Amino acid sequence: MGVRLLMLGLLALVIAFGAKVPSVSAKPMVACDRLLSVRASEAYAPFSMKSVGGSAVGLDNTFIARVLDSIGCKYRFVFLPWKRSLYAIKTGDLDILPSASFTKERTAYGWFSRPYRNDVSGFLVRRGEARKFNIHDLDDVVKYDLRIGHVRSAYRGEEFKKFVSNPENQQHVIDLPRAEMGISLLINGRIDMLIGIPEASYMQAKIRSLDDKVEIHPFVLGKEPVRLMYSRQTMSPELVRRIDDAIERETKFAWYRDLYGEKAVTAN
Repeated sequence: MGVRLLMLGLLALVIAFGAKVPSVSAKPMVACDRLLSVRASEAYAPFSMKSVGGSAVGLDNTFIARVLDSIGCKYRFVFLPWKRSLYAIKTGDLDILPSASFTKERTAYGWFSRPYRNDVSGFLVRRGEARKFNIHDLDDVVKYDLRIGHVRSAYRGEEFKKFVSNPENQQHVIDLPRAEMGISLLINGRIDMLIGIPEASYMQAKIRSLDDKVEIHPFVLGKEPVRLMYSRQTMSPELVRRIDDAIERETKFAWYRDLYGEKAVTAN
C-alpha cells in the first residue's frame, strides 16, 4: 500500500511539472529576444496550409516569413484551431495571429498591425444551388430557412455579428470547430451554406477532390482588410511598430503584388 501511494505521489509530481507552462513574459518584448510563435492553419488554402512534410505553407506564411526575416526575428509556426488561437493570444501562449480582423473586443488583449491583405467574405454552397437561393442580404437566410455553418469565434463583419445576436436567427447558425468540417457537413446536407472566405473554402474542397460538389455563391457578404494580431502579454508597442514598418516596406515590392494579386492592399 505504501509503495502504491509513493508511486501515485511521483506520478502527480510528473504531471504537475510536465504540464504546459504559460509563455507569458514578465515584460513584453521590445526586440525579438526569443523565438516568436506564429499561428498557422492546416487547411486555409491558399493562405495557410500544412504540407505533406508538416511545414506551414501558403501565401500568408510566405509573407509573414519574409517580413520577420527582414528585421532579423526568429519564429516558428504553430498549428492551432482559430478559437484556441484567440485564447492563446489573450494568455500570452501565442505571439502572433495572422488573418485577424480588427474588432473593439479584441483590442482588450491584442495589438493589431496595419492591413497586409484584403478579404472577401461570402458563402460556399452545394454544386447547382448558387442560383437556387436568391440571396441579397442575411434576412433571406431566414426567408429560405437555411442553415449556415460558421467557425466558432471567427469574425465575419458587423452585419453577420448583428444577425447572430438576434436570438431568432441563432437557429440558422451552426457553430463549427474547423472550416474543413463544414465542407463535409455541406456536402452531406447538414448545413446549406458555409460562411467564410469562399475562395479558401473552395480550394480546400479541391484539395480533397470535392470541388465538383460545391460552388461559390455570388452574394458578397463583406470586404475588409486583415491584419496580424499580437499578444499584449508578450509584444510591446515598440516591437509591433517595428514589424509594421517592415510590412509597409514589403507591400511596396513587386513580389508582394505578385503574391496576393487583387487581394494586395495596394491593389485598390
